[in-house]
Amino acid sequence: MIKPESIEQLKSAIDIADVIGNYVELRRTGASLVGRCPFHEERTGSFSVSPSRGFYHCFGCGAAGDVIKFVQEIERIGFNEAAQKLADWYNIALEYESGEAPKRRDPRPLEVLKRFFINELWQNGDILGYLQKRGISRSSIERFEIGLALSGAAQIDMFSREKIPLTLAAEAGVAAVDERGRYYARFTNRVMFPIYNPQGQIAGFGGRTIADHAAKYINSPQSSFFDKSRLLFALNFAKEAIAKQRRAIVCEGYMDAVMLHQAGFQNAVATLGTALTETHLPLLKKLGEPSITLSYDSDQAGQEAAFKAAKLLCARGFGGAVALIEGAKDPAEMLEAGGSEKLATCYQNAVPFARFVVAKIARRAENRDAAFAQMRQFLDTLPPFAREEASASAAAHLGCDPSRFRIRASAPSAALFGAKSDRAELTLIKTLALNRTLYENTVDYLNAALFAAHADLFAAIGDEERLFALLSDESIKTLSPDEAKDAIGKLLTFFYKKELKRLRAEGRAEAIKEVHQMIDRLKNGGLMPFKRF
Repeated sequence: MIKPESIEQLKSAIDIADVIGNYVELRRTGASLVGRCPFHEERTGSFSVSPSRGFYHCFGCGAAGDVIKFVQEIERIGFNEAAQKLADWYNIALEYESGEAPKRRDPRPLEVLKRFFINELWQNGDILGYLQKRGISRSSIERFEIGLALSGAAQIDMFSREKIPLTLAAEAGVAAVDERGRYYARFTNRVMFPIYNPQGQIAGFGGRTIADHAAKYINSPQSSFFDKSRLLFALNFAKEAIAKQRRAIVCEGYMDAVMLHQAGFQNAVATLGTALTETHLPLLKKLGEPSITLSYDSDQAGQEAAFKAAKLLCARGFGGAVALIEGAKDPAEMLEAGGSEKLATCYQNAVPFARFVVAKIARRAENRDAAFAQMRQFLDTLPPFAREEASASAAAHLGCDPSRFRIRASAPSAALFGAKSDRAELTLIKTLALNRTLYENTVDYLNAALFAAHADLFAAIGDEERLFALLSDESIKTLSPDEAKDAIGKLLTFFYKKELKRLRAEGRAEAIKEVHQMIDRLKNGGLMPFKRF
């Protein structure tokens, strides 16, 4: 068992937002961060992270806890394993009651194999020459630690020489056991690319065939420390440039990424033979929500992948565009032919996501009605700030008025705000929560009793964790100061009219007279401090 004081030291040393940000796309709302809950399906984010408290909470499904609990739940592992995983990520030593820590993942198989692959490449003039003919310089080969896997038996022998048990090699995903119980190497006859996790540790390998194998690329097997949907090749080199430029180029292959860096596009990363998915976005979000340029292959599969990725990025509020590669099958081929300036122009003229998606829908839809329905469905996924331009593009393709794509009014989610949610109350509460000066100037006129449906939310003003679902719901707008004061007047009028009925039943003539005067003043646009009778 891990000592309690060691657990507390671990939690105090780790930024919970940094950890959760590897799994969930978060955006700041005051002192908290909010996003879509990873533990249940939802469209409006109801998941809040409080760095100051080291705590997360989902108001939709109730999931809550500290950073260790989050890793337990998201990885589906035990408490000690989650704590040790965090400690490994941040290079923190944990103390155990018994004095002996459990077995940790040994990085040696990956490290020694990386060096072995590098040595194999530099001893093989044919493959080294092949890479250079493809346009990859010797300095890029060294920088990206590109290697070569030929004989599987040579790798197994190397592990024996290095005194690394094959069980460890198998745990690291670089060896496996056949049906006869014999160990064999996973990678043979491939150019090898080491892949690093966001913490800068080698997590596995990607291999490109040099023997016309049906599987052009293969990666290390999926595991708790190698998840290709949460890794981006070359991110360890690109993250500084992405954060500085606020732009990222996302391509499909390792060769594309290496060639792009070599040509000066230092903000390029590649997905590991998989489509850009929801789980990749937190990696990019943590680098300052950069604008994304999708630089995919020019073939049909590449363009279909770009279409899906553009829709996803649009819906998640990322800005960016799709680069249409012409005259080459991919960025690497264009650069290999000396087209760095042409590629730069291609990126400058990239088609914004929404325009690209709308144009694709227009071309592939069976008829005009089908195109309208599909465009409408796409536009309904967009944040309000992105919808206007996209609507104009959609209307231009269909030759109709953009107003046909206007946002349809919808009631607040009953799951988040209760079955009897009141949009007028929610709008005022959101306005007051976001405009502290307005709240302080009107607080004397307000009371939770005015909010028949949402007294709890009004009482939570100032606690952004409790209000994050409301604050992040873009369908609920905010009011100007004059509109807010008018809304307060209406709430007061409605409240005092209800009070009149009670006072009449109680026969309180003086109070009735005073309430009538207050209502008259409210009708004339005046406000007065809230008062109970």
